[in-house]
Amino acid sequence: MNRLLRIPAYMQMLLALAAGGVLGYANPQLALRMKPLGDVFVFVIKLSIGPIVFCTVASGIAGMRGLKKLGGMTAKTILCFELMSAVALLTGWAAASALQPGAGFNIDPATLGMRIPPGAFQSPDSATIFSIASAAFGGANILHVLLFSIAVGIVLLFADARGKPATAAIDRIAALFYRVVRLVSRFAPLAAFGAIAFTIGRYGVLSIGPLLKLLGTLYLASAAFVVFVLGAAARLAGVSLWRLILYIREELLIVIGTSASMSVLPQLIAKMERAGCSRSAVGLVLSTGYSFNLNGTKVYLAAALMFLLQALNIELTLPQLLIALAVATLVSKSASGFAGSAFATLAAIIAALPMLPAESIALIIGIERLLKCRTVTNIIGNVVACVVIAAWSGELDRERFQRIV
Repeated sequence: MNRLLRIPAYMQMLLALAAGGVLGYANPQLALRMKPLGDVFVFVIKLSIGPIVFCTVASGIAGMRGLKKLGGMTAKTILCFELMSAVALLTGWAAASALQPGAGFNIDPATLGMRIPPGAFQSPDSATIFSIASAAFGGANILHVLLFSIAVGIVLLFADARGKPATAAIDRIAALFYRVVRLVSRFAPLAAFGAIAFTIGRYGVLSIGPLLKLLGTLYLASAAFVVFVLGAAARLAGVSLWRLILYIREELLIVIGTSASMSVLPQLIAKMERAGCSRSAVGLVLSTGYSFNLNGTKVYLAAALMFLLQALNIELTLPQLLIALAVATLVSKSASGFAGSAFATLAAIIAALPMLPAESIALIIGIERLLKCRTVTNIIGNVVACVVIAAWSGELDRERFQRIV
């Protein structure tokens, strides 16, 4: 067991996908019975959605009282973050709309409902507990939770010192649910095995094609965002994107291995200060960027959402599309840089769209751990934003930057 746990997460996922694919092809009837493995994983993620959205949005708004003290640099940072986030969402949406990775999948929504095997809950008490948990945590309307969290955040923002204890309590609750998601994410390979086995057993071996196409779409969209959008931002700041990427190559290799961009925050802070960015600019941009400037995650959210809509042959009206993008913009603030957070955030967005079954997210469990492009884009986006804001605010020592970077 210890040897198995030491296998890298992406390798565990590849092995699970291979095993699930073989089972789905060799024994479709048995493969169909593996569906609950993915269903239970999605169910537990759904239980965490409401609390995570409430805690992170409310705490994020309340935390802006500290940013107000930093003056003009804060306004520039927020403007930069929101602009980059909007472009990242549009990049993911445009790539998925153009390449149509989910077209032809033709998934029947009726097959996605959660099914618990007969006998799984023999005791009436256990069935009751299961139902209560589902109603209490998984049945919340995310739009209502989102509006309530915004209201609470605004109240705490203007409460100043009186709101600090409540904000701290909300942060502790959020940390608890983050740990739940991290724990559940360890079982993602098992869920992927069940999901891919069911998919191939139900829809045939050719159903793996749309997933591979989605994977390619996400890598292509992320690369385009880095090269064209972040490259243009770096040029406006008078720096070379390529040299900047080479400067942080060690940190990029770490996040490729861990799939958690938060793991390299201390190293990035030290490096950017050494490169000539002021301490105030680095502290403001990098620390807040892990909640407000996860560009790779936003590319993923938009593209994955479009994939699921295409796979289920669902077309959104313009108002529904605008609601989806607005929800994605707000809820994505909860996608902090830990492993599994983006998947939970996507589940929250889907929960806010009644026309899209929540269980549809199980279709993409199989490629979740293979999306190294997401965390790499997050890191590069935050580093570029740090340099841009520092240069824009006159907080960049250009001579030192050219010498070190």
